[in-house]
Amino acid sequence: MAMSPNLFQILEVIFQLLSVAVGVIVVLLALRTAPTLTLSSHRHTMQIFILAAVVVVSSEFVGVLAPFFRVSTFADVAEEFAELVAISSVGLALYLMNRAEREEIASLRRSANVDELTNLSSRSFFHRAASRRFELSNKHNLPLACAMVDVDDFKAYNDRYGHEGGDRVLRCVADVLRESTRAEDLTGRYGGEEFVLLMSSEMEDAVEVGNRIRQAVERECTPERDASLKRPITVSLGIVPRTEDTQTLEQLIGAADRQMYHAKRAGKNRLSVMGNL
Repeated sequence: MAMSPNLFQILEVIFQLLSVAVGVIVVLLALRTAPTLTLSSHRHTMQIFILAAVVVVSSEFVGVLAPFFRVSTFADVAEEFAELVAISSVGLALYLMNRAEREEIASLRRSANVDELTNLSSRSFFHRAASRRFELSNKHNLPLACAMVDVDDFKAYNDRYGHEGGDRVLRCVADVLRESTRAEDLTGRYGGEEFVLLMSSEMEDAVEVGNRIRQAVERECTPERDASLKRPITVSLGIVPRTEDTQTLEQLIGAADRQMYHAKRAGKNRLSVMGNL
């Protein structure tokens, strides 16, 4: 049965009004989202979407009264419906692009903040977090201690058993660090086989944590506990407090690193401390 022209007119106007409403929502959404985008390719795409949506909404707004001055046909209704679908598709594309941006940025941030091999904090993230804590400690004269942890004889192990074997050693030590440190401690992979630990505590407590780490590595990182290891693993540690001689985070880390090498020279698998306990 043929539909009356009046019904075609009503449908055409409804689709036009819906296109205008959806188009306005899309433009507002795009304007709100555009400043938050980080990736330049997404920002350029968003600008194109905004321009296209404004053009379509303007044309639909101008054409809302057209059906009242002519006879509407099925083709007119189908055209308006297609435009509504197109505008809605733009809105969906904006939503998906915004979600993809958030997911991609989250992934990039995680890559920058987390060491991929050990899942500890990356060196850059550790420096940012540790710098804030160092400034707070310096400003309010709060206790702060830094520990450098180095895997003993790692180069020889890596040369003999390959990089995959060396990676397993680093993961085992990282697991021990996670389990042996406290929630408030900052722990990160500093580079190669070195790890760094910043503790908001007096030296006595810091040394207790350091000894717990050394003993746990000696106990857990063995072929008996971890079949992927070829021989027992040990670590050497250097621990220093923040003092008047360590005015920057870099100086504090450097002092801990020197103490760690004292432990190496003293026989390895031990802890070297600077400061009064």
